[in-house]
Amino acid sequence: MELNKRTSKILIVDDNPVNIDFLVELLKEYDARTVIDGKSALAAVKEEKPDVILLDIVMPGMDGFEVCTKLKESPETEDIPIIFLSASHETNSIVKAFEVGGVDYISKPYKTQEVLIRIQTHLKLKAALDMLENRSLYDELTGVNSRKKFFIDSEQWMRESKVGMPFQLCILTIDDFTKINDEYGYILADELIKVVPRVVNKTVKIDYTLSRFGGTEFFLVFTGSTEEEVSEQLQFIQNTSRKVKLKQYPDLKFSINTRFTESKADDTTIDKVIKRAHQSH
Repeated sequence: MELNKRTSKILIVDDNPVNIDFLVELLKEYDARTVIDGKSALAAVKEEKPDVILLDIVMPGMDGFEVCTKLKESPETEDIPIIFLSASHETNSIVKAFEVGGVDYISKPYKTQEVLIRIQTHLKLKAALDMLENRSLYDELTGVNSRKKFFIDSEQWMRESKVGMPFQLCILTIDDFTKINDEYGYILADELIKVVPRVVNKTVKIDYTLSRFGGTEFFLVFTGSTEEEVSEQLQFIQNTSRKVKLKQYPDLKFSINTRFTESKADDTTIDKVIKRAHQSH
């Protein structure tokens, strides 16, 4: 994987001016920023999330172990790779660095090539993990949100619903899909699945979020809309789907089945909303 140094953000946390000057010069091709204590480090991470943190252990006030522990306790910062910097070669210090969540440990005095290689390795690994995470949020076949992304987004919808801003959850499926799949095969079946997002994109005129929940089942979510508006949009989807003609099978008729429910303030989990939507007609 090619590493873009200019866009790789590195936060250096060290209170020693000599160490700071060395690292800044060494990492001049990167987007490097420096702070001199733990409190400033936490503020800097909150302001702009770095790709890697170089964290000195011995600092006044909050030491590196405590800074790392606090960062790992937050879902927003727990995935940032932290490389500890220390003059100590003691096993206890190295072990503790990994126990609190560090990914590497660089001993002083610094060896230039070693520091560069370790940083590059963790930047590349972080980039690869970010790419995999991003891919997991979107459905490979259709490009819409994945089941995982749906559940992530649902946390916000549920919070808003509890304070009087309900959302509508709609379940879209393809009528007689099993029969069509058995008769025409999986290639056509995949084409039909890809038709669902195209129909939604073409017909829905109000804000929505579409996720492929699994198989032929899609979850369409509306926020800031009324049940009447949603019902109208679903009718548009059904009508449009019946008019779709596939290039290789122009005579094949199919339709999208829809059902939906509106969230309630006393819904304790998104699963309750999903279950009610499945039971609707």
